[in-house]
Order: sequence, then structure tokens, then C-alpha cells
Amino acid sequence: MRINVGCGRMVLDGWTNCDVQVSPKAPRPPEILCDAAAIPLKSEVADELMALHLIEHFYLWEVPAVLAEWRRLLKPGGRLILELPNLEAACRNLLAGRNDQVSMWPLYGDPGHEDPYMCHRWGYTPKTIKELLVRNAFSEVRIMPPKTHGRRVNRDMRVEAVRV
Repeated sequence: MRINVGCGRMVLDGWTNCDVQVSPKAPRPPEILCDAAAIPLKSEVADELMALHLIEHFYLWEVPAVLAEWRRLLKPGGRLILELPNLEAACRNLLAGRNDQVSMWPLYGDPGHEDPYMCHRWGYTPKTIKELLVRNAFSEVRIMPPKTHGRRVNRDMRVEAVRV
């Protein structure tokens, strides 16, 4: 099983898609409506769990419980896939005089959404996300260029890790 948590409008074939609400831009509703920290599936059922541009929408104090839930769902050796803004890149862009999608959005979220779920509540650098995942029982953490959301290498990063 492959789980796509916080799918938004990216409801993918071949994945069990979950979100807290139905996106009006999604091609169809997700299979599961739920909170990302309480997914109603059995433990150790997933080979992969993907959360694209989701972890930054939680306060830092909430993240250990969210990661524990995702870890619960993954089989031992299962792969966690995250994409999220790279706070270092956003700061570089801001200091270079950019005041747009590659500088401010990573900090606060897309201002076009009038939805509190879309606000960013914490930011991560490659170092801090790696440390967070290792502290929460993930290993083999790799930071790489993003593959979704326009592949904005000057703004985002992809993180893959393995459940211990």
C-alpha cells in the first residue's frame, strides 16, 4: 500500500489518498477524510507514505505525534517521502531582494488561500528536517531536489527516509 497524506488536489491513482478536507480542485475526493495525525488504517500496512507540502502546516510541538502516526503506518523498512519548503533557500531569496513565491510563501504559505489549514506553522532547513526525522526513528535520510509543485529547486526540497 502507498499512502498520500494531505493530498489536496493531488489525488493520485495507485495511492490511498487522505486529507482533512476535500479540495474543490481535486479530480475526485480522497479515499479517506481524516486528520494527518489520526489515519484510520491498521499499523504497518504501507510500503510508502508521501506527504507533499504538509509537514510545514503543523506547529513544531505537533510534529512528533504526526511522525509517530506516519511511522506506525509504515512497514519496517518502509519509505517516508516529504516535500517541503527549504527555509535556507527562502532566506537566501529574501536577502537577495525577492518578495514573492520563492521567499515569502515558504515562510507563511500561499496568500491566495483563505483557509487556515494552508498557513505554514514551522520551517525547516535540510539540517533541521534530517535531525527531526532521525530523532523520530527514521534513518537513511536523504535530501534531494523536489519532484513536484513546479520543481522549484530554489525554494523546496524533497526528503526521503526509511522507517527503522
